[in-house]
Amino acid sequence: MYERFAHEYAAHAEDNSHNALYDRPAVLGLAGDVAGLAVFDAACGPGLYARELLDRGARVTGCDVSPTFVDLARARCDGRADLRVHDLTEPLTWVPDGSADLVVFALALHYFDDRVTLLEEFRRILRPSGALVLSTEHPTMSWTRLGGSYFTEEPVEESLSPDRDWPIRAWRRPLTSICAEFRAAGFFIDELLEPRPVPEMAERYPDDHAKLELLPAFLAFRLIPAAPPPSR
Repeated sequence: MYERFAHEYAAHAEDNSHNALYDRPAVLGLAGDVAGLAVFDAACGPGLYARELLDRGARVTGCDVSPTFVDLARARCDGRADLRVHDLTEPLTWVPDGSADLVVFALALHYFDDRVTLLEEFRRILRPSGALVLSTEHPTMSWTRLGGSYFTEEPVEESLSPDRDWPIRAWRRPLTSICAEFRAAGFFIDELLEPRPVPEMAERYPDDHAKLELLPAFLAFRLIPAAPPPSR
């Protein structure tokens, strides 16, 4: 979806309020100390998270379906990360079982139809002691924007930004359904975070800061693999 406007989005996400001062601090905070860890950046986009993870001492691999994003991410990471063009609706056949200490999956889960299968694939590549950190649109945000019942589950076609022609297709669904998918894929919720904007946003983007102090736009999770059932 992003390929047509990949360069515009990359410039936008690098320093805007919701990405730079809201989602990235939340996701990287849940990731914790990544020094020396093998991190898989799923749907890596233009490499904004990958670069930060590298700078914090992680070994980073990752992928995105957009060739333009992957080119931008490779350049941003100065060749220090193994980033590939890959459609996450297909298995990660090039990633070995249990090879990642951490999977980062920022603001992309809501684009996929078969989310459980994708999450199961992330569980496969994680070590038993690993974690999946992801963010997604907060269900109350889609409800207040789109109206209708909060419990509606359906894909919605709209623009990523009301001020730009950036068409996307994403799922709206309630928190109950989001959490049920995690359990179905074999994950427990270790931490759930409704992010608060960082103080810098109040100075640079006061209107966005005021809105996000009243209603969260995103929701972030740290998930850990559930222990396999005992053999009988």
